[in-house]
Amino acid sequence: MAMTFDIVALGESTVDLISDEKVASLEDARYFGLYRGGQVANLAINMANLGCRVALATCLGDDGFGEFIRQEISDYGIGLQYVQTAKNTPTTMSIITRNTATPDFVIYRGADANLVLTDSLLASVEHCRVVHTSAFALSRDPARTTILTLLKKAQQMGKWVSLDPNYHPSIWPDLPDFISVLKEAFRFVSITKPSLDDCTRLFGPRSSPEEYARLFFEWGAQIVMITMGKDGVLLRTSDGRLHHIQAATNIPVVDVTGAGDAYWAGFLAGFLESEDSLLAARIGQKMAEKKIGRVGPINESLEWETIVESAAQIPCSEVVIERR
Repeated sequence: MAMTFDIVALGESTVDLISDEKVASLEDARYFGLYRGGQVANLAINMANLGCRVALATCLGDDGFGEFIRQEISDYGIGLQYVQTAKNTPTTMSIITRNTATPDFVIYRGADANLVLTDSLLASVEHCRVVHTSAFALSRDPARTTILTLLKKAQQMGKWVSLDPNYHPSIWPDLPDFISVLKEAFRFVSITKPSLDDCTRLFGPRSSPEEYARLFFEWGAQIVMITMGKDGVLLRTSDGRLHHIQAATNIPVVDVTGAGDAYWAGFLAGFLESEDSLLAARIGQKMAEKKIGRVGPINESLEWETIVESAAQIPCSEVVIERR
């Protein structure tokens, strides 16, 4: 069957207000710039910018911010057929400090949680290679139930399923037992990429990134990448191999917001082309390095061949930890 889409991305689109100046806390911020945001929407647009065929299923408010995001989506050649509108509910908004470490932020939840299942959305899973979502998207119903239904169908059809476990307690106030929801989702997940901050929030302090990777494997993932900022990326694959991909040391860090989304787009685009997880992880690292040098998302056109060539030169080390 010919595939209509490389990826169907399910979940949040937000408007991001990012402080004009680098500050440690929102209380110190005075002026903000307006950007599109949301892990799922950023990933979708980044992948479209890399030449991938993308479907984005998201829900926006019937307001000016929603129109701003619709225009951004359309400008990158992503169709609006799976973009839903929630009447009388505002578009979800994030207010974020520009920072070189973990930003301070507050989120005003709105329409993103209202994504509902439709026949056309259910059918879209049949015509793609990857289905992607996030912990943010799974944090509230009805989006949670909609997305779990689609992940299950994707897994049953043999699709790659990726999930960003971007858990934060501030987005799960209505569900104390968030681990049970994530474990249910991970029954269907092939690929995941937590940051070290995500790992700590989910599992508490552990002795090493390797231990965190093992826990995600126990949940069911087959490819686990742990992004570690200046310490690079830890990649664990189902053949029992562990790779440490180094981070560049000469990149000026302007703003880290959205770096994980850029990584995801690079990884999935590379993986779809080659199914070589190590090369794809290096491409993801190169995309993240492009993002941290600017405020807001990557907007300029990207030369795929140049990215792949430079990514292939990123140093990494490898060790076999177990066989499966």
